[in-house]
Amino acid sequence: MPQVKAGSRSATEAGLTPAIGYIRVSMAREEMISPELQRAAITDWAKRTGHRIIDWVEDLDKTGRTFKRRIMGVIERVERGEASVIAVWKYSRFGRTRTGVPANLARVEKAGGQLISATEAVDATTAVGRFQRGMIMEFNAFESDRAGEQWMETHQWRRDHGLPAVGRPRFGYIWHQRKIYQPDGTITLQEERYEPDPNLSPVVQSLYQRYIAGESFRALALWLNEEGHRTRGGGVWSGKAVRRYLDSGFAVGYLRFHKKSCPMGSVEHGCEEYELVRHPTMHHAALIGDDVWQLYQQRRDFTKTAAPRARNAGHPLTGLVFCGLCQYRARRSVDGRRQHTRFACMPHQEKGHTACRGTSLRDTLIIDEIRKRLAEFVAEFDSAVDAAATIPVQRRHDPVRRRLDEVDASIAKLEKAIVRHMRVYAMADDDDLDGTLEKEYLETLGSLRAEKALLAGERDELRSVVDGGGEAAVRGAAVPVAIGLLEEWDTLEPGRLNAMLRRVIGRVELLGDKQARVLMAWEV
Repeated sequence: MPQVKAGSRSATEAGLTPAIGYIRVSMAREEMISPELQRAAITDWAKRTGHRIIDWVEDLDKTGRTFKRRIMGVIERVERGEASVIAVWKYSRFGRTRTGVPANLARVEKAGGQLISATEAVDATTAVGRFQRGMIMEFNAFESDRAGEQWMETHQWRRDHGLPAVGRPRFGYIWHQRKIYQPDGTITLQEERYEPDPNLSPVVQSLYQRYIAGESFRALALWLNEEGHRTRGGGVWSGKAVRRYLDSGFAVGYLRFHKKSCPMGSVEHGCEEYELVRHPTMHHAALIGDDVWQLYQQRRDFTKTAAPRARNAGHPLTGLVFCGLCQYRARRSVDGRRQHTRFACMPHQEKGHTACRGTSLRDTLIIDEIRKRLAEFVAEFDSAVDAAATIPVQRRHDPVRRRLDEVDASIAKLEKAIVRHMRVYAMADDDDLDGTLEKEYLETLGSLRAEKALLAGERDELRSVVDGGGEAAVRGAAVPVAIGLLEEWDTLEPGRLNAMLRRVIGRVELLGDKQARVLMAWEV
C-alpha cells in the first residue's frame, strides 16, 4: 500500500487521521496471534474511529522482549510526520519490557503521536487512561516474565534429558517427536529422540572433512545446493547457515545452550555467548568423532584470526613462511622475467637494511625442504613404532581417566536423582498450603543441580587433559596427514594443500644462503 504523509492532500480531504498499522507475531515460546486476525481488528477500528491506515508493518516471529524490530522504523516515521498514530491489535504487540516500552512510547508522544490499541479501549489523553494503559503494559511484562520462567524450567528439563532446548528437525537426523497425531484426531505419546539419517549422515561427515581440508563455508553451501540438499526448513543453504550448523556441534552429540550470564538475554539471535554441552549418558548418537571435531575447531580458531587470503589460500605456503632473522612474516612475490615465485622478508622489502638485512628463497626450494622434513618425520615415527613393538605391553593405571569415569558415573546418578525428585514432587498428594513442601523441593533441587555443576566443571577439565594427549598425541595425529601430503602432493589444490600443511607444519624460517628451517607444529 502506498505511503501517505500526515499533511498530504488525500488524507486531509478525507478528514481521516493517518495511522500506521503495526503487526507483531511472537516467537513460538509466546502466544501466536495470526497476522490476519490483527490486521482485521485494526482495520475495523480504523473504520469506526475515522483513521486511515497508510501502511502496514509486520514483525513476524519476533519477541516483544527486545526492540530490535521494524517497530523502530515506524517510530521514526511518526517523528518525521508521516503519521500521527501507531495502531496495534493490543498494547502487548508494541512490546513487553519494563524499560523499552516507556522509552519508545515517550518518543512517539514527544513527536505528537499516539499508540492506540484496537481492542483495548483506553483514553491515554487523561490521567486515568494513562494509568490504565500503564497497568496493562505492566501486566504484559509480568506475563512475559512468567512465561519466560516456565520456559526456563522446560529447557532445563530437556537439557537434563539430553534434548535440545527446542524440539525441531535437525539436518542429518530423523526426529521422533514426543506427540504423534493420528488420523482420527487422537494423540500417541512416545520418547522424543534423534536418530542418524542413513541418507544424510555421509553428507554431514563430508561437510566436516571438506572444511578441515580447506574449503570455505560458502563453497560448502554451493556444494549442498548443487547436490539438491536443503535446510530443515526447506530453504537453500548459505555460507552462514553452514557455519552455524557445523559450529553447533549437534553432529558430535553436543547441545547448544545460551549462557544464563549473558546480559543480552536469550532472545538475541546470533549471540555468541553460548556453551556446548554433551549429556554423559543420554546424548544422541554422533555422526562424527571427537578427533574430527577437534580438527574442525582448530581450523575455525585459525580462520577467526587469519587474514582473508590465508583462509582460502591460493598458494600452498601462504601464512607459513617467516624470516629467520627478524621473525617477521615473509611476503610472496612473482618474478615476471624469471617466471618463478619467491618468499622474501617483509620488513626488508618495506624498510630496507635498517629493519633487517633480509632473506629470500624460491618457493620450489622451500617446498623441497618441507617434503624432506615430512619424509624424515614419517621415518622417525615408523622407527619408533618398530622399537615399541619389541617391548612387552604392560597394563598401566591412568588416574586421570579413572577419575573421569568416576565423575561421569556421579553425574549420571545426579541426573537420575533430579528426575526422581521432580517426579515425586509433581505426584505429591499434599496441598502444601503453607508452601513448606515447595520450599524444601526447591532447596533440594538447587543443591542437586549445584553438585552436578561442580562435577561438570571437573569433568570438562579432565576431558581437556585426556583429549589433549600432549605432544605424543599431536605427533600421532600428524602421521596420516604427513603420509597423505607426501603421496598426493602433486594432485592436491593449493587451498587444501595449505590447510593440510598447517596441521603438521608450524612455520618455515628463511635463514639466508638458500637455507630454510622447517619447524613442525609441536616445535613452535
